[in-house]
Amino acid sequence: MVELYLVRHGIAEEGGPGLPDAWRPLSGKGRRRFQKTAKTFARRTRKLDLVLMSPLVRAVQTAEILAGAAEPAEVAVLEELEPSTGVPQLLEAAAKRAGEAKSVALVGHEPQLSAVLSSLSGVPQDELDFKKGAIVRIDVTALPQPENVKPRWWVKPRARTRIKGLPLKSQEGVEDVDPSTSSSKGVGRKRRAKKGRAARRRQRTEPVSLAEEPASVAEPPSAAGEAAPPPEADGLQ
Repeated sequence: MVELYLVRHGIAEEGGPGLPDAWRPLSGKGRRRFQKTAKTFARRTRKLDLVLMSPLVRAVQTAEILAGAAEPAEVAVLEELEPSTGVPQLLEAAAKRAGEAKSVALVGHEPQLSAVLSSLSGVPQDELDFKKGAIVRIDVTALPQPENVKPRWWVKPRARTRIKGLPLKSQEGVEDVDPSTSSSKGVGRKRRAKKGRAARRRQRTEPVSLAEEPASVAEPPSAAGEAAPPPEADGLQ
């Protein structure tokens, strides 16, 4: 089996009259975010044999960041990763260039990468959601026309979590995270924080019964003989 990683370039600068599309670099945000994604990727995968990249600047820079973290045996430009190339031509070129490599990353663009993923997996292209800076792993028996294809997981760029299967639009809002990653702990904290906020909202809207409060927290009557007001609920300001 060949481990095939499809990598969409990170967030890039907007184009303009003085900046042709092919020369658009990664933005500062795109570079920082993908550096973190690449480190997460490198911790959870074996060393790559080969990284093939599009000749466009934003893809080259993304591949350089990936190579810096994953330390592949070889990095090279593949002209067929230019976004206007068709899927059959790309897979033929990738197979020829990869040779006997067992782990290969293709760093490129949309909609080409989704078309490749759809062609190999059989999932309709319009159901895929391949975000900038995402990394998708699928295992194939061989290229360019594998007999068997097994989608494994993808790295969500912003959260840097590994999610089983393919990046589908139907997964939006679903946190199907790999519990072994450190960032999944952050997701757990966020969930607990949401529960805490919901509890505090209920405290604001539900009446507090003095009979339910432990006697030790009730204040004694004031000097004037009036009953002290009920104590405020924890966390309320």
